[in-house]
Amino acid sequence: MKMIAPTPGAFAFRMPEIPEIPSMEWNGNMVFGGGQPRLGIDAEDLSGQLGTFFGAPEGEGILVRDVNAGSPAERGGVKAGDVITSLNGERIRTVGELREKLSGRRDDKDRTVKLGVLRNKSEISLTVELPAPAPTRQAAGLSPHQHLAAKRDW
Repeated sequence: MKMIAPTPGAFAFRMPEIPEIPSMEWNGNMVFGGGQPRLGIDAEDLSGQLGTFFGAPEGEGILVRDVNAGSPAERGGVKAGDVITSLNGERIRTVGELREKLSGRRDDKDRTVKLGVLRNKSEISLTVELPAPAPTRQAAGLSPHQHLAAKRDW
């Protein structure tokens, strides 16, 4: 700890050392172990006239705005401008629903998902392989400090 020298009429206090914060860059799977499986897309909910313009059923779906390089979505063939309408045959209307369904697959051994996608108003099916989840610090038997130090090396 550092000690700040007092000056007349002032008070002194101890300032704790702040540990280095590890990089929080996306690793193609998730940010930090134990998180949710990710497709690696930037997306927004579609509804109303915009949804109808893209040909989404009932005008609802998820518009893919961008696909991260090297992500599971890119490897599976997802492209910016696609509209995701289903995951494994189940209708998807919002980004929140997609997150929920992906979260439910976190512990599944089968890491493959089928996306129902509209591309240029035509329905296609894409297969995306989700990466295995990174081990959590508890599973690895690490303290929080050791966990963060180990993450820096990934």
